[in-house]
Amino acid sequence: MKYRLKNTATLFETIMVIYKGISKQKVKQIIKYSEFLVNGEKIGRHPKQIIETGSELEMVPIEKNQNKDQAPTERNPVVIHFEDAHLIVALKPAGILSCGNKELVINNSYHKLLEAFLLERDGKKTRLWVIHRLDREVEGLLMFAKSEKLQKQIKDEWQAITKKYIALTENKPDPPEGIIENWLKDTSVQKVIVCPKETPGSKYAKTEYALIRNEKPYHLVEIKLHTGRKNQIRVHLAGIHCPVVGDRKYGADSTFVRQIRLAAFFLEFKHPVTKKSISVQYTPSQRFFKPSTTSDEKYKIR
Repeated sequence: MKYRLKNTATLFETIMVIYKGISKQKVKQIIKYSEFLVNGEKIGRHPKQIIETGSELEMVPIEKNQNKDQAPTERNPVVIHFEDAHLIVALKPAGILSCGNKELVINNSYHKLLEAFLLERDGKKTRLWVIHRLDREVEGLLMFAKSEKLQKQIKDEWQAITKKYIALTENKPDPPEGIIENWLKDTSVQKVIVCPKETPGSKYAKTEYALIRNEKPYHLVEIKLHTGRKNQIRVHLAGIHCPVVGDRKYGADSTFVRQIRLAAFFLEFKHPVTKKSISVQYTPSQRFFKPSTTSDEKYKIR
C-alpha cells in the first residue's frame, strides 16, 4: 500500500491517518508486522520515525513464517502462508478439526493449535476468529481474522473469494470438465446425500471441475467451489463415479485407511483493509500424490 503525506508526521501518526478510527494497539501491530519504504528507500520500524511532507510511504506486510514451502509435521504442525496485522492464512493438516464446538470436552482443533503457536512465538495472546472450515480429513489453506469485525466482513463477502481445490480421484471424470449442480442434504447418519431437486432441509450446491492429468493409477482433478456445503466436493465427485482416493465414506476403496486426497490449495481475495489483491497457494507434499497401496497410513497430527 502506498500513501503520499500531506503533512510532516511520525510513522505512528501517519498510520493513524491512513486507517481512520484504528486503535493504537492495531497501529503497533501494523508497525511490527510490516516493512516501510519512503520514496523507495527502506526505513526503520520505529513509531517516532519522521516522514516529511510530500514523501511517498509504502507498507509491505512481513511474512513471519519462512517455512511456508514445508509440510506440517507432528513436531511442527503450523505452517503460515500469509499473515499481517489483520489476517492469517495457515495450512491445516488432514486429520484435525478446523475449529472446536460446544460438544468437545477438550478443544484440540487447529484453531486452538494456531493460537497456541502464536502465543509461544510472540509472547502474547493473539485471538483468532474462524472464517471458514475444512472437513477434518481434508488438508488445505484456512483463513482466520484477527478481529470479530473483520470476520463478519469477510464472511459477508465470502462468495467473492476464489477457492480452489485439487483431488486425486479413483476414476477419470467423463466428461473431463464440467459443472455439477444439485441440492445436498445432511442425514442423521452423518452422511450428506444428493437431492435432484430442492427438498426440505436441502441446500443448493455448485461445483466446477476439470481434469488436470493422470497420476497413475489415479486422476488429478482441479475443483472450484461456487458454494460451500458440507462434504460438497466429496459428494459431487462421488456422484459422477469419481470418489476421492481415501474417502471410504463416499465410496472409495476401503482396503486401507488412507488420508483423503483432497486439498484446498488456493485462495484469492481482496484484502478487507488494504484493498490489495492477495493470492495464496501451496503444493501438497509428494506423499499426497502417492497414496499407500500396501498398508494403513498414519497421517494425523494429533
